Amino acid sequence: MNTTADLHEVKITTIFDRRVDKGVIVYNKDFRAVFYSDKGFDFEFRLLSGLDKKPNPSSPPVSSGCRPGSDIDVSGFEISALGPTHLLAFNKFSSARPHLLVLTQDGFTRQYEPLNIDDFTALRSVLMPFFENSKRRYLAIFNCGVDSGCSRLHKHMQVFPAGGDTSMDDKKVDKDFPLWPDSEDPAVENNLPFQCFVHHFSGDEFPSAEKLTEIYQRLVGEAECALTAFGHHPQRQEVENSNESSSKEGVPHNVILDRRWMVVVPRRSAGTNGADANAAAYLGMVWLSDEDKMRLWTDQGPASVLRQLGFPRSSQV
Repeated sequence: MNTTADLHEVKITTIFDRRVDKGVIVYNKDFRAVFYSDKGFDFEFRLLSGLDKKPNPSSPPVSSGCRPGSDIDVSGFEISALGPTHLLAFNKFSSARPHLLVLTQDGFTRQYEPLNIDDFTALRSVLMPFFENSKRRYLAIFNCGVDSGCSRLHKHMQVFPAGGDTSMDDKKVDKDFPLWPDSEDPAVENNLPFQCFVHHFSGDEFPSAEKLTEIYQRLVGEAECALTAFGHHPQRQEVENSNESSSKEGVPHNVILDRRWMVVVPRRSAGTNGADANAAAYLGMVWLSDEDKMRLWTDQGPASVLRQLGFPRSSQV
């Protein structure tokens, strides 16, 4: 594997492209994007046929490339170690170019465990080179627990460019899909079809891992209080960690991290009537395998889907 010093966008994307061409990584370069608006909320439905092969949390590992305790195959997808605690790898079923996983070296660490300072330290080591050197905008997401829309139970975060463009050429970079957290106008957040908790970073510098952890813990605390006030009590998962005394299950939630803000969305369910959502969907980015899956969203009303899988703001109850 490489070292973190090699985490340059052009180099990583070149390796990504080669593995896509060889069929190692499943990614549709010619994916179709469908833009849709519902109740004032903008959506980009990205149709990628390769996602029909993507596993779900109940699917068993299908390869010997999984580490002990893990259900994520990293054999042939590794990029670099991220210190002693984490590993950077390509997402086998990618929705962006490139699409990366930041996962724990310990395969027994579970996706329903909250993020900690080691997670943010590893994530920050990946994001900072992109923030400093890329002309594209990069995001990180985390789906905490089965009800948050995660597809695998080995603890992992995801990093990817926000825009749908596949080029890094200055003349071809598309405008990023508009992201509602960019606005610091309270009216924007208040008009969302779902409850969430947002923190905008002050100053020009990206926060330290310690500060990110502090902000995250506060936002998750607010999300847990909101879920309790709404009357929802999450069903706890069976603890599978090899060191059970250190394992702590968090309430189901999504995390979205940008250079300028962090968003936490409390969740009640992973899906409704065939429409499933992860963290990216709460920015309006919905990744699906085909038009039939998209109709499961549009027939129910995409804004309504997000509200049902999370929960409505108090003004909308």
